Amino acid sequence: MGQASIYQRSAGLPLPRYLPVQQLPFPRSNDYNAVIPFSIIGSASNATHLPMFSFLNQLFSSLFFSTPVPAKLNQQHRAFLTSTVSFYAALNASERLEFESRCVSFIQSTVFIGHQLEVSDEDKLLVAAGSVILAWGFPQWHYVKVGTVYLVATTIGQEVTQDSGSAITGMVGTQHLSNKLFLSQPALHQGFSNDRDKRNVAIHEFAHLIDLADGDIDGLPQQLTEHSFALPWLDLVKQKISDINQRKSDIRDYGATNNAEFFAVISEYFFERPKLLKRKHPEIYQALQKFYRQDRAAVQQTLRIRKKAPCPCGSGKRFKRCCMLSET
Repeated sequence: MGQASIYQRSAGLPLPRYLPVQQLPFPRSNDYNAVIPFSIIGSASNATHLPMFSFLNQLFSSLFFSTPVPAKLNQQHRAFLTSTVSFYAALNASERLEFESRCVSFIQSTVFIGHQLEVSDEDKLLVAAGSVILAWGFPQWHYVKVGTVYLVATTIGQEVTQDSGSAITGMVGTQHLSNKLFLSQPALHQGFSNDRDKRNVAIHEFAHLIDLADGDIDGLPQQLTEHSFALPWLDLVKQKISDINQRKSDIRDYGATNNAEFFAVISEYFFERPKLLKRKHPEIYQALQKFYRQDRAAVQQTLRIRKKAPCPCGSGKRFKRCCMLSET
């Protein structure tokens, strides 16, 4: 059909908005010539565990990539995650090591391409953090539906349509753009700098990717269909969408677009304001807790207590006055 959707067509769902492929400022094929206009930073191989592929990966990176892919995070990376990603800040020492390892694994297996910008380590860390947060309850999870992440300097809508009224901040590519994820760099950083507004574009788009794992972005990931609450979930979603349309809900309006967008929007809510979600929408919270295998409300309460405790870095200051502070 020659078009790329913001989310895939699914039976029974309203038709999505489409963005013509020819208008997208991104490569339409895997031809290397197609990516020459972009600043490329990242890794070229998913098979770094094999000696030959490891060698080729290092050679390719040295020839075409402006910065090497780190084998592990350094202290500056850890400080950035601690001050920016509240999920990471709430983890204990061993959990942080696991989080860091999974971030590095994602970065090493993903190509990052910047459009009119240079992709920074911080950009890559935030994208990787988003991928790890949603899959934290699934240690063996791998995002097989994404191999390339494109970051744009504004919103994707402005890049594509030149319409200042359009503000698409993230998109999972399909058809010609399959296995590609598009994110607005400003929105990516805003999503983590404000973890109280129930908006995080990285979480939103990785929720779509988890949904897509069974082949369709339809708001019903395969894991949900394997549980007894699959049908009650669909009934609950229908009611919550109705509440949104009637202005009777604090769930973001975009969640009423269809089941797929509801799942992504409510995932943002679950990870950013879990205690509030549990209080206002207990059935939704319970379903997502089972699905993601994470009790985020309990973790959020633990983090609140830890903020008043001595900082684990040994500075002698309170946690909230030390590593919780943003870098100046």
